[in-house]
Amino acid sequence: MSDRVLRNTLYFTFFYNLMGFVTFIAPQRFGGVAGLPYDVPFLYNGFIAFNILLFGIVGLWQARQTVMNAPVLVIFGISKITFCGLMLVSWIGGDVALPGFLMSLVDFAMGLIFLQGARNAPSGLSRQN
Repeated sequence: MSDRVLRNTLYFTFFYNLMGFVTFIAPQRFGGVAGLPYDVPFLYNGFIAFNILLFGIVGLWQARQTVMNAPVLVIFGISKITFCGLMLVSWIGGDVALPGFLMSLVDFAMGLIFLQGARNAPSGLSRQN
């Protein structure tokens, strides 16, 4: 995997997560596209939305670093693949519409890229100034 593909995916995840943030923070207005339920307490939507935003900001930070951080990439990879799995289970259970699950396949693909990038990154936490 090239450094360019990994960095471009990290930049993309920033913008993709911004879209996710908006979708989850205002599900009545934007969640319909993903088939998300909107009649849940704001605490749940808000918590998920701000975690999505946080991941996006960390992704942007990682993309701008000179050295990739393997633990960050592993956490990103696992979280993206897990989200896709949760969307699959939610779709099977009737909690989200098929388009929501299909959109989460983008997360799955990014997760694979991040895990592959972690394999090529330094294994420890590198000290960066």
